[in-house]
Amino acid sequence: MPVAGGEAGLSTAVGARRPLVSAKGALAGFEFQLGEALLARLLQRRDAATGAAQCSALLAAMRQCIQQGFVALTELPLAWLLRCEQPGVVLPGMYLLLRPGDEMPAAEAAQALLSRLRQAGALVGWRLADGPALLALGRPDFIVPDLQKDKRAQGGAGEMSDAARRLAMRLAAQSYPQAPGLALLLLDLPDVDAMEALLAPPVALASCRLDAKSGEPAEAAAHALPPQARSLMQLLARLVRDEDVALLAADIKADAALSVRMLQYLNSAGATPGRALESIEQAVMVLGRDALYRWTSQMLIRLSPARPALQALQALALARARLLELLARAAGDAKPEALYLLGLASILPQLLHCSPAEAAAMLQLPSEASQALLAQTGPWAVYLQIAQALDAAETEQVSALAQPFGGLQAVQALSLKAWLPA
Repeated sequence: MPVAGGEAGLSTAVGARRPLVSAKGALAGFEFQLGEALLARLLQRRDAATGAAQCSALLAAMRQCIQQGFVALTELPLAWLLRCEQPGVVLPGMYLLLRPGDEMPAAEAAQALLSRLRQAGALVGWRLADGPALLALGRPDFIVPDLQKDKRAQGGAGEMSDAARRLAMRLAAQSYPQAPGLALLLLDLPDVDAMEALLAPPVALASCRLDAKSGEPAEAAAHALPPQARSLMQLLARLVRDEDVALLAADIKADAALSVRMLQYLNSAGATPGRALESIEQAVMVLGRDALYRWTSQMLIRLSPARPALQALQALALARARLLELLARAAGDAKPEALYLLGLASILPQLLHCSPAEAAAMLQLPSEASQALLAQTGPWAVYLQIAQALDAAETEQVSALAQPFGGLQAVQALSLKAWLPA
């Protein structure tokens, strides 16, 4: 895994793992980012050895992602790739977004590198603005239009209207008339609403801050929660408070559809070979509390209203919940299950069209979790801050917050683990 080293005491980083969404709205894979500020500073230092170490760490994380059945994308300077490239490092399913940098290798060496990368199964592309600097490399496999206003100068995403985004896409398509089949990847979009508006061919993949607030406040878009969602939230609250099995069973039995789904789930999974479970009390005992609150969480997010990026949002909700629970266990917190609920609650407003306050109330979050979710204060605020910094690829901020959890590499390892299928 990551090699020691890095900028100003930072360990070699694998950055954020941001979901990539297909044109059909499915979760296709993940984008790994070092973060614009760290990447720009490393390029300014012209430290090829540190750059190669960062490149190796990113490619290793991408290989893990591909082994899970996803595609993986990262943006890397061409010189770093040339220095860290080794047989077996690159796999089919990798999208390599090339960045020219100040230390451009000779055209012949760069062309030979691209040939080897493609032979290994990788797709190679670049940002539209970098096209002139990479013209000697020929035709890319994909391009990335610059949909954000002066992103590199700001060190982050800028604001852009829908009209401007659509114009940028048309300009990008017109820039390659000799390659009408060239795929477009839309990266760094400001929020889910903007991404969903652009999910259509020739867009192949898109990404954004899935937890970023859209232009319309969650409270203004709030809808009445379906009754089953309220039942599931109440059950989750009871589980976290470690209440009696009889109370848990009573909650489940009060919802006939939920009772049937639980018994079907356990019987189909072969939880008790040779005999079928006949009562909810039996089911609760067999499943156990830890598995029960995970199953309940999955049932809750499946109630989300349909939207183009639903699958990616559902995956984020479960990954965020698992990450906060893993961080809590790493820090020795006495209530890791409550941190799981906090992670879930942070994404529920987008999934269920409820307000954060309603999510907190229905889940009966502990006071520390409500403070963190609603006011970004209190002892648990750091958990959400670290999750949001990971999503934003703010590697330095993650490093500053990571000490209680074992340091930067430990937090990034937990982040990768959180995305694994349960």
